[in-house]
Amino acid sequence: MIVYYYNKYKKNMQSVIQCEICDPSESRMITDVESGEIICNRCGIVVVKNLEDTTKIWHKVEDADSKIDTRNGNPSSLTLYDQGLTTRIGNTNRDASGNVINSMMVTRLNKMRFQDKRSQINTSARNLGRAFRQLDSLKDKMSLPTAVIEKTAYIYRKVQEAGLVRGRKVNTVLGASLYIACREFEIPRTLREISSINNEKYRETSRVYRQIVLHFGKQIPQIDVFRYVEKVGKKARLEEKNIREALRLMKKVQDAGLSAGKEPMGIVGAVIYLSLPKSEENIKKRTITQAVIADAAGVSEVTIRNVYKEIEKKLSLG
Repeated sequence: MIVYYYNKYKKNMQSVIQCEICDPSESRMITDVESGEIICNRCGIVVVKNLEDTTKIWHKVEDADSKIDTRNGNPSSLTLYDQGLTTRIGNTNRDASGNVINSMMVTRLNKMRFQDKRSQINTSARNLGRAFRQLDSLKDKMSLPTAVIEKTAYIYRKVQEAGLVRGRKVNTVLGASLYIACREFEIPRTLREISSINNEKYRETSRVYRQIVLHFGKQIPQIDVFRYVEKVGKKARLEEKNIREALRLMKKVQDAGLSAGKEPMGIVGAVIYLSLPKSEENIKKRTITQAVIADAAGVSEVTIRNVYKEIEKKLSLG
């Protein structure tokens, strides 16, 4: 039952919803937004049903890493050349009421569509579209989280605004931006690994990486070699006890200051090789050779041999 009364202060008519069974002073109305009903909390009777839903229109967007609530379409993203904010003139020649547009207006509308499409496809948009298509491919190949991809897109946009993409390959600049994002999120991906997957030269990518860091004055976090020890150990199919021993040896190497100024992956490979058992029986049965470790670490056997000899000599492990 709905009772109307006059509010002399607000000078308008308002409605009060009351239960037909219970005493209005003892009952209270509860609104169920999902079912669109108003229910009495005392007797449970449905007083009003089929309420109009005035809330925002939300729906779920399934993402690889999380479920995002969004309204009226996909959320904006830096990995889209237009960030998902571009509007587009539809192809239907009808107005908002559904009526067919006359022929003279259709001609004007087609010109508007052409100009709208032309304004969106410029040199910058083509560059970003090409780069972000490659970035999406790298995300799948390297199993990277969405946060890293968004950060990479942000860095790449800044580099493009600074004019550092001009005269350089798009994929090379993208690989350098991805490496910076991985360093900032402490994800164990080497520049050599990214260059290989990106089908670009390591030296060129490393040169662009240094130019970006110097131009923006970015403070890149140091490489966490312990993460790389675990990564290389699993790639070389070491046992868990050998990986733990390599981590303990890496701690000694860092405390002694032997890792400063050296190739991180060379240090990792040498530490893993030194941590393996040294008895004659184990050496004869050993299947994890320098070549296997060098391949897992992405360095040469000579690098591992030179570094491990220096570590062995200074820490007296021989």
